[in-house]
Amino acid sequence: MSISALGLLHSTHAQAVDCLVTPSDPSCANFELPAATVKADLDGLCKQMPFMPGCSLYKSCQTASKTDQWCTPFSLLADVCAVDMPTMSDCKNYVNLCGAAGAAQNQTTGSRPAICSKAPVIANFPTTKSASALVIDICTEMDMAGCERCPKPKPGAYAADCDTLTTYAILCKAMPDMNQCATWKSMCSASSPTASLGFQNSEYCAMGVGDPDLNPPAMRMFFHLGFSDYVLFEKWVPRNQSQYVGTWFALFFLTLFFQTISTYRTSLDICWAEELAADQEKVASSDSSVPLTGSKSTSILMSWVYLWAQPWTLKEVWQNAVRAVLTFIETTLGYALMLVTMTFNVPLFFAVVVGLTVGSVVFSRQRMAASVKSNEKSGGTGCAGCG
Repeated sequence: MSISALGLLHSTHAQAVDCLVTPSDPSCANFELPAATVKADLDGLCKQMPFMPGCSLYKSCQTASKTDQWCTPFSLLADVCAVDMPTMSDCKNYVNLCGAAGAAQNQTTGSRPAICSKAPVIANFPTTKSASALVIDICTEMDMAGCERCPKPKPGAYAADCDTLTTYAILCKAMPDMNQCATWKSMCSASSPTASLGFQNSEYCAMGVGDPDLNPPAMRMFFHLGFSDYVLFEKWVPRNQSQYVGTWFALFFLTLFFQTISTYRTSLDICWAEELAADQEKVASSDSSVPLTGSKSTSILMSWVYLWAQPWTLKEVWQNAVRAVLTFIETTLGYALMLVTMTFNVPLFFAVVVGLTVGSVVFSRQRMAASVKSNEKSGGTGCAGCG
């Protein structure tokens, strides 16, 4: 047989090879699935099961038109078909070309097309079932911010019908040391086998990347620095320097307001107590059967019983209404400021401490003046200037 005939025979053989049937053939080394085929497979998979982690990535990549390597269509197809759902019909092309559940091994043998190693599945990427189980386990153990994204699935359901990958990332960013976050740590490790894909820098792994909803403040139960912390409300989370400075001054002035309310309520109580004592002295001087509050000859219990037995005057009703409102505001502010200090954020902690310190100085004269008996100035007729 001539050399030209042999060449023609070889060429005919190369053209006849179907790389989806015999991907290990040397002529398939540089074979790639057509882009339209990859997109059709992804669309078909994600239409059937949109809550698969790989489909969450696909949607994220499409929405933001990302160019990261982990966002390449074939890599996204690998995330679904290599381990998670290799038996689905739309994974047939990928499995025939790169194999299933052994993609990493196939890459080392060199028996598969180069595209299988250039766009591999993300190492330690959670499957649909495992991501759902991890989210449910975390949210059963602790009802954290983010758990509302994934309601518990009905009995017998394959997995939660929600974006489990995003929810899992949110929960583990908030509390990365939970046992359930070991998979997330491995997936986001810079030393993972597929770190070259850059997934560790994605919004699913890196703090501060992507939408604020993907970056909840980490729950750190120790003194720490940093901008991002919950301040009383879910939406009050300073995320940059200007917001943080604004938060600091807001807490400082809130603490001063707390001191104002506290001082005012205390001053009113002293004034009203002196007025009550003056009124009782007048009544007791004309009626010997009336026990005099504060007298050494009258027990505290007897004076309490007498006071409880007396009907409230309109003046006392008004005073108690004011007292109740001020006490409610003071107590609410006091516990709110306590919760701020429990964020363990050092600057925010000292915003409260400094506010209390400055307030004690600003209202020092008012507190001392209130402690002086008003009858020294008004001749025993009550408290001059009581509000």
